[in-house]
Amino acid sequence: MKKRFKNILTKSPKKNGLPLCICAICITLISEMLIGCSAIKNDLPEETVQIETISPSLEDNTNTQTDSADNGSTDISSDTQNGNIENPPEQSLELEENNYKSILLGRSNFLCTNLANKSLNIIEIGQAVTDDDSITVNATKFTIIDIDGDGEDEAVLWLQINNISDYGFEILHYQNGEIYGYTLQYRAFMNLKTDGTFLFSSGAADSGIGKMAFSETGHSVNAQAYSQSEYDSNNEFNVQYFINDESCSEDEFNDVLNRQEQKADVKWYDLSENNINTILQ
Repeated sequence: MKKRFKNILTKSPKKNGLPLCICAICITLISEMLIGCSAIKNDLPEETVQIETISPSLEDNTNTQTDSADNGSTDISSDTQNGNIENPPEQSLELEENNYKSILLGRSNFLCTNLANKSLNIIEIGQAVTDDDSITVNATKFTIIDIDGDGEDEAVLWLQINNISDYGFEILHYQNGEIYGYTLQYRAFMNLKTDGTFLFSSGAADSGIGKMAFSETGHSVNAQAYSQSEYDSNNEFNVQYFINDESCSEDEFNDVLNRQEQKADVKWYDLSENNINTILQ
């Protein structure tokens, strides 16, 4: 009680909260100034920010890509509306060739008919030839040619096995949205010409000229001319000759073979990334 009366009677000034109030006011003013500066910066035009942050070279490149995309979009839209797209098969062929390009570059697979349509990459093409891992199989050359005469090209790979160049071929054929592969030995598919015809042989006296036909499960050869050997009942060796499935003489058959040899051969290209990109643009 004494202390309380003493405090009441004393006349010394008491502490108050004035300094704290001053500090609070200063902090509030500083905060408002900072918020105001930030708002002014955000109100600047976007173009000003872009000019300060985008380098000239990147800006030029971006504009070029945009202009190119806009032009392509306009052309396609205009052609579609005006009905000027006159050749859908060429567009299909372009897609087909791009698929061939993807397969030849090893970026996508094909369905190997020799292996019940197993999906294979070009680096696995040895599986289409043999299941022996000790045998090395490589595709060394390729050509693009319409073999079956349907108006769409096939891609033909020249196969090398254990460094033997004349082993065989892998034909890639586009059908129903898929790329199918057909593996042929060299004697079954030789001297390919620009019209898609080729020579085939199963023996010294069994050979001919053919055109290829494809399905999703295999291939067949339509013989334009061929020779066929057999032994008769007296065990004598006889050879018969045919042109378009009709019997002919040996001289007539040889004339057809000579005309076949005079046809232009397809051009083969080394299987390199540069050649693939050039041929299949």
